[in-house]
Amino acid sequence: MKTNPAAQAYLNQIQKHNGVNGNEKADFGTMLKDALNRVNELQVRADEANRQLVTGEAEDIHSVLLAAEEARLALELTVQVRNKLLDAYQELNRMQL
Repeated sequence: MKTNPAAQAYLNQIQKHNGVNGNEKADFGTMLKDALNRVNELQVRADEANRQLVTGEAEDIHSVLLAAEEARLALELTVQVRNKLLDAYQELNRMQL
């Protein structure tokens, strides 16, 4: 099965973060949980950067915008993955046995 190189790189990054080497496979639940935690961390970081900008603690707006865009993209990817998983689940439910 062909995979998107960016998606494969992201999965490799999650497995590396989980301490899984190339011969082992992380279970899906652990990978999903870690990916959601990472998205949450990006959202928290973006909120903190926005707070620093409003209070005048941020040194440049560039880092604030970068953190916000990174969090937005991560959330958008998460929503798209969720949509694909729901589509696959609905397709399985439509199959006749």
